[in-house]
Amino acid sequence: MSAQNMEILKLASRCREIRDVGKKSRLLEYINLLLPAESKVKIPPLLTNDGIDNLLSWIEVKISPPVYRLTTR
Repeated sequence: MSAQNMEILKLASRCREIRDVGKKSRLLEYINLLLPAESKVKIPPLLTNDGIDNLLSWIEVKISPPVYRLTTR
């Protein structure tokens, strides 16, 4: 995983801890600026904490490497 993606994941984790929707929204916009063009999200004008968390989850899945062999034996 690239250093850029690691930084984005750290910022996403920090963003989840913020309670203020305005600050959380601004950090989400900053995270979105760091994403490659194919991974950018369209941010709606009106967001809730849950909506931001959902977008952060989508971003994390999009930039994380695939995980194989998840089956238990």
